[in-house]
Amino acid sequence: MLKLKVILYNLINAQKESKSRKVILFPLCLLSFFYGLASSTRVFLYSRGIFKSHSLPCKVVSVGNITLGGTGKTPFVGLLAETIKARGYRVAILSRGYKGNFPGPVGVVSDGNKILMEPQHAGDEPFLLAEKLKDVPVVVGRERWLSGQFALKRFQSEVIILDDGYQHLSLKRDLNLLLIDSSSPFGNGHLFPRGVLREPLGQISRADAVILTKAKIDDNIKPLIKKILSLPHDIPVFRVDYESEEIRVWGKERSFPTEILKGRRVLAFSGIAQPESFKKTLLDLKAGIVVFEIFPDHYEYRSEDMERLQSQAVHSGVEAMVTTEKDLVRLKNFITGSIPLWALSIRHTFQENDQPRFDAFLWGRLGLEK
Repeated sequence: MLKLKVILYNLINAQKESKSRKVILFPLCLLSFFYGLASSTRVFLYSRGIFKSHSLPCKVVSVGNITLGGTGKTPFVGLLAETIKARGYRVAILSRGYKGNFPGPVGVVSDGNKILMEPQHAGDEPFLLAEKLKDVPVVVGRERWLSGQFALKRFQSEVIILDDGYQHLSLKRDLNLLLIDSSSPFGNGHLFPRGVLREPLGQISRADAVILTKAKIDDNIKPLIKKILSLPHDIPVFRVDYESEEIRVWGKERSFPTEILKGRRVLAFSGIAQPESFKKTLLDLKAGIVVFEIFPDHYEYRSEDMERLQSQAVHSGVEAMVTTEKDLVRLKNFITGSIPLWALSIRHTFQENDQPRFDAFLWGRLGLEK
């Protein structure tokens, strides 16, 4: 009898949860439908010339995605800028400066030699690019056509990279690169706000090439590549994965090899779109994660947050606090305590023979000499 009551109780609760879920899902489905309709209509209007797209008298390469955050755009933009610069071309990066509060239509984060803006004005991603790249100006502005004109006039740029430019259709591009996170390519497959898709999957066809990030060979890669190759247009696919570069020490002009993490007890924290990716990287480096704290994406750390983390680190007996480079940008006013603060620096590297394939594709499509 008791067993029957338990079964009936579970069935009733399941029905209640199902009804509650339907009540929540209905408005999300409705909003997703109208969001997708607006997105597709916007693309159609640009494709028919009803909404105008402007062009720049230089080569323009767009790097973007069709999901909300976490595909690794920032390190790939850095890799692309270094690749183009190494060929002797003057390259500049244009970003919208997400979460930055810079005044005016255009702001110069870096002139290629000196950083000219604080992270709170530039946005953490443009600031990080400015920190890592030498001889590559980084410019922020909501309207990339105006930013591009500024970069051409001030820096005589020959190639411009649009950071997060897939949906920025008001500026024409010579090359449209779409990044897809191979570990979680399309979330639940639904459009925002029901899911993480910024556009319907059919808009992948606008890409000139797809870059699969976090793409170490696993069971998910082959069906994902097969899905992309089954699209009506012939879109080449390239694979990159994160490679740990070094450990930066907060407050000091020095760094350690990543091997220093092996066997060390650490408190790790991050405020990025895909924190589990950061955690996996630390585990791959054999770090002993005692505490792992997750904050919202682009989180603005407060002094009380850091005081709490430092206190937790002391009581947990860890040897270091570890975060990401993106988070470190938002910790400029952090006051170090007895536990050191480290940041893991990462970069993208192409998998297997994809580097020469991508180089040939890049220079061929841009029509530039190697």
